[in-house]
Amino acid sequence: MASARVVLEACPPLVAHQDQAYAILEESLKAYTRYQVLGVPDIQDSAEFGRSRRRVGSLEFAAWLRERSDRPLCLYKVAVATPRPSLDSWLERAAELGCGDVFVVGGDTSGKDYGDEVLSVGGGTKAAMRRGFHCGGIIIPTRRREFVGRPATLDEIARIQDKIHTWGMRFFSTQLLYEAEWMSCLLMDMTRALAPEDFPKLFLTFSPFVCEEDLNFAVKYLGVYVPPDVERMLRGARNMAEASMAQLTLIWERLSTFAGEIGIPADRLGVNVEYINSRDPRNVRAAFELAEAFGRLLGVPG
Repeated sequence: MASARVVLEACPPLVAHQDQAYAILEESLKAYTRYQVLGVPDIQDSAEFGRSRRRVGSLEFAAWLRERSDRPLCLYKVAVATPRPSLDSWLERAAELGCGDVFVVGGDTSGKDYGDEVLSVGGGTKAAMRRGFHCGGIIIPTRRREFVGRPATLDEIARIQDKIHTWGMRFFSTQLLYEAEWMSCLLMDMTRALAPEDFPKLFLTFSPFVCEEDLNFAVKYLGVYVPPDVERMLRGARNMAEASMAQLTLIWERLSTFAGEIGIPADRLGVNVEYINSRDPRNVRAAFELAEAFGRLLGVPG
């Protein structure tokens, strides 16, 4: 992750849709190549989406990807959903797959009691680092104590500082971005709060929407902030996928330019592209196309 500029995040499919999702993904893995790392999220359906559905495990899915791609793997792990013995076993299997980088993730809410048998994000990070993994976390640019109609990122800064200085995290990916203002404010806060040598690698996360179902799901279940004018533009577009990718490319241009203006080195900023619906060929291909476009823009060889 230290040298990567473009990460393509592939989502473990539901078991009921496994064959269809694998066929779509296998085709895209062959057709698009301008990304440097394959990321695999650890999706907790019952916690995040309030539903109980069987999904292919992240390690099983990562092993499937390893057989079909030579790209390095970066795995996500929800620490608060994992007792310590289970995490140790998971880390051992991840290492066997050649994975050296792990995003350690917390729960969907800070107010939930997960019990004494599971690990905190800090505990999960320390356990992974003891086994030689490089660890990263998640940044939510809009996180704040209460909703306000303007950017307010100071709460997130304290979390980032703790994750870097206390837990030793080296890189972060963001929540899905569909506008630049909140992240610009956070970048400015980070330059003020962190010494240059402590500034982590940041992967700005983008996901193209191809239909209104994608947009509705991202806003309702993933908590993605889509400004009203952008939402109107996407819903009124003749081709939502093209409009979405154009918007995301524009956000990258704004954020990367602003980051350079405030002194953040270019190699500290990268892109993480993901798709929302693993069984929709349009959704998967749009994500690969966007990663390919970013790869060309950032000089990633095919």
